[in-house]
Amino acid sequence: MKNPPFLYFILVILVQYILSPITVFAQNDKVLNVNVIVSDTTGKVLKDVAIYNSSQHLIGITNNFGTTTITAHLGDAVMFSHISYEQKTVKISDKNMLVILNAKINMLPEAEIVENVPHLAYKNKEVWIVDYIVGREGITAITTTGKTSHLLHLGFEQDTLAIRQIDTKYDDLFRDVFGNIHLVGPDSTYQVYSDRETMHLLYGVMRGKFDNTFAPIAALTDSILVTKQAFYYGQEWAFFKVNRNTRKTELLCDIYGESKEMAKNWERDNIRMSRLQSIDTSLFYNPVEASEYRSEVVDNIYKKLMLKELYVPVFNVNNSIYIFDFQKDAIYKYNNLGDYLDRTEIAFHRGFRNSINKHWDNHIIYDEATNECYAQFAKDGIVTLKKINLKTGNIDASYTLDSHVFPENIQIYNGTVYYKFIDVRQVNGRDCRSLYKMQLK
Repeated sequence: MKNPPFLYFILVILVQYILSPITVFAQNDKVLNVNVIVSDTTGKVLKDVAIYNSSQHLIGITNNFGTTTITAHLGDAVMFSHISYEQKTVKISDKNMLVILNAKINMLPEAEIVENVPHLAYKNKEVWIVDYIVGREGITAITTTGKTSHLLHLGFEQDTLAIRQIDTKYDDLFRDVFGNIHLVGPDSTYQVYSDRETMHLLYGVMRGKFDNTFAPIAALTDSILVTKQAFYYGQEWAFFKVNRNTRKTELLCDIYGESKEMAKNWERDNIRMSRLQSIDTSLFYNPVEASEYRSEVVDNIYKKLMLKELYVPVFNVNNSIYIFDFQKDAIYKYNNLGDYLDRTEIAFHRGFRNSINKHWDNHIIYDEATNECYAQFAKDGIVTLKKINLKTGNIDASYTLDSHVFPENIQIYNGTVYYKFIDVRQVNGRDCRSLYKMQLK
């Protein structure tokens, strides 16, 4: 039939009309792997451009060639974000896309940092910060929504460089003396590696082995490892230098507090009383004395009150070892080989003796970028950081974090202080902690 009847055309049109919504719906519901390339208006490809879906979830970051692959549906609206370019939202229309971003015209006012005013270091309001570590590569953070957790690699200007979903049981980050970051859970750990496109978890080990490996190491130089060992409930600390080539070990220094003798006696008493309580393994059993022995709960309370473990921070400062001895009011300094150099007298911590700076928080923060140390003080929830002159032992400058009460997990890098703070917002009924930063000027 060369010329179909008119009714045939009507039937074809009707079928197409009926099926067209189904076809459109099927197309819109189709999931695509979309190849994206991002450039500026001059044709220069742009790396580290973050791509978010309509739920503000990160779905891709461009590499050094300005490309990445994202998974999305046809018709989805996705947003492209970069610190130096205007944000742009486009709809997915093809499996290959070229997106051109316009440079920000007014960059100076937007990049201006106001002195001593904290700013959000990560602005995603849908998640909160569980833990974080800041260093030369940027910020590594664990975030959670309450149901899912992610490991992030953030730039210093809030740009997300890499992301990976993780099990919610991993809620701690640890940086070893070699500079490696580890994701720590209750029973296992993984070393974290970021190639600025994704996060990788390497060298998984059991938690016990991890603790035994890294807990004894206090610091290192290019020639030695400094290891530590506690005695008498932490009332004495011995530090050793271990040659990194020969493994030869020598005593570096020994630090002990006023409670050392008490702790010694306590340890002897514990040994004696354990023998008294043991019927099968000891010849010294005495049921009368054993019945009068303090309960384990009371015993532990006494230990915590009377035998508080000494705080002895150790840092590598310009390839030299600095050990703080707050019992003898001094900083001991050793060169990269572990040879003694000199000592610097310190007094900023002696509040319990002369009422000066009595609010010292028994915490020293080290800025590895500037090789500067800060003593942390706290009063009524307000934290003050005091920069220590490592040559004189005096305080050079003081900075008060009075914008937020009870800041948590304070870290300093390159003259900028970072900390967590509980916001008024809540997600799934839980308090949210955001990450803030403030320049120390």
